Amino acid sequence: MRFSVKKFVVWGLVLVIVAAAALWLRERSQRCRPDDITVIDDPALLDDLHEDLADLETEGWIRQHRPGLTADGFNLVFYRRRVPMIIDMNSRVVHSWPQVRGVGRIRLNSDGSLAVIGNDNLIKEYDWDGRLNWSYRLPDKDSFPHHDLIRMRNGNYLILARDRRSRTDILREGDRDGRVVWEWRPKDHAAVFETWDPESFDPIHTNSIRELPPNKWFAAGDERFRPGNILMSARNLETIFIVDKGTGKVVWQYSKDLDRQHEAIMLASGRPGEGHILFFNNGRMSRHAYRRSRVQLLDPVTKEIVWEYSSKNFFSSIEGTAQPLNNNNILITSSQGGRVFEISPGGKIVWEWTPPFPPMRAERLSSDHCPQLAAMPPIKKTRVLELEGDRWLDDDLYQYGLPEDMKRRTISGKPRKVLPENRGCRKLQIPQDATMRVEFGIDRKLKDSQWLEGEFRLKIRAQGKATNLVKATLGSESDSWTRLKTVPLDKFAGQTVNLCLSTFVIDGDKGAASRLVWGNPVIDLRWRAEERIRRGRRITERERKLQEMQLEALGYAD
Repeated sequence: MRFSVKKFVVWGLVLVIVAAAALWLRERSQRCRPDDITVIDDPALLDDLHEDLADLETEGWIRQHRPGLTADGFNLVFYRRRVPMIIDMNSRVVHSWPQVRGVGRIRLNSDGSLAVIGNDNLIKEYDWDGRLNWSYRLPDKDSFPHHDLIRMRNGNYLILARDRRSRTDILREGDRDGRVVWEWRPKDHAAVFETWDPESFDPIHTNSIRELPPNKWFAAGDERFRPGNILMSARNLETIFIVDKGTGKVVWQYSKDLDRQHEAIMLASGRPGEGHILFFNNGRMSRHAYRRSRVQLLDPVTKEIVWEYSSKNFFSSIEGTAQPLNNNNILITSSQGGRVFEISPGGKIVWEWTPPFPPMRAERLSSDHCPQLAAMPPIKKTRVLELEGDRWLDDDLYQYGLPEDMKRRTISGKPRKVLPENRGCRKLQIPQDATMRVEFGIDRKLKDSQWLEGEFRLKIRAQGKATNLVKATLGSESDSWTRLKTVPLDKFAGQTVNLCLSTFVIDGDKGAASRLVWGNPVIDLRWRAEERIRRGRRITERERKLQEMQLEALGYAD
């Protein structure tokens, strides 16, 4: 065979080009995908929530403020769970990002930049004035960010994502160039978790991630607590655990008495309680007390609870955060309770914020957290004292059906949320100035036209007496499948009651009783209902579809 230098050179060039192309494709697969789904921050796709900010009367949202007992600073919050803003200790808005929309988590960095999980499934970083600095999309189409992100000490972002194919979470660390430089998949470590359910649609459901800070345990030689290792809270595992950043191994975990917990944070060196882990123990399943949340402090070495806060008025069945403050107080977000409040180590409430929407993951920022806050002029503090005997009652203590109780069902051709059972009782605490509205009716099932007539009863039992709130009869040939009833509850204010609902088939197939359905009997405060009607809840179609996708993938909707 004749050797040809020319052919050798040509084939050599081909191999070099092929290898270079393969490397480029591999590198590209690890980078942020081009934004081929959505135009970033297109004003035409923006809802109108920012128009509210100019005339918000937010000072009325403060129920308590005791200057001198609080950890002074500012509060990073969401307006209506989407628009980031900063309020002072009297709830006055001192800064906002009107054109930014976030979901789940916002983080204000020490340089004044704002990191958000966008409502378009992008990770985005804005400057103080709302200009987009940087954006990042996860490198595969089958995953999206949810619940949490942090900017790490090395400047990269650690992102919590959901992989819809494996139905579990992924941790991805991305650098400023969009490269994935570290990845960790809980599913690869399922065997180390005793509570892992392989049949679950959502076996882990991580809700917070944190880098471990400098701590006394590591200083004493315990490698499990090396600063930079990742502390995670997994709600459905009911486990808090630590991942060694170097080896990827789960080196520590805790599950005892956890009940759908959230937001695990290790207290850094140099502060009271250093090295202990603070977390919000929701009590969703009522394993230890009926409808009672706890904020607890754990010694991770002895695995003993060394402190806890609980109250008969405090319960958030899902969500919720607890943040340790510089003065040893704790800031608690009771998301489904409807408030954010600060407590002293003795459990005294010294600050309380109750907006007319469910608050989400509020964070107290020190006055020198970033240059922009440090430059703020002195802010006048107003003392606000709670009215005697007017203590706040968290919303989830007076709702019959909790958020995850409801089932999505197509009824008479329309999607609706209904209770999974059409009879039962729940113990509730009734607040002051409340009304109840409830929807009930017959699913006519368009393909099944058989006659059905049923009776609906809703009773309240208080102080040994039963009172009918609803007693109605409906037939499947009625003009409307449903009825909506509103009932004042003033006579039951301040009482613990049993709310009982039931249905009875009067005429028709007894086996069709499941077609008699109840919506959730919603108990609402009058002032909040009026505010909701006045403001409405504006949402774009794009955002609605993204929310539905996330809720379904995370197991919140079926």
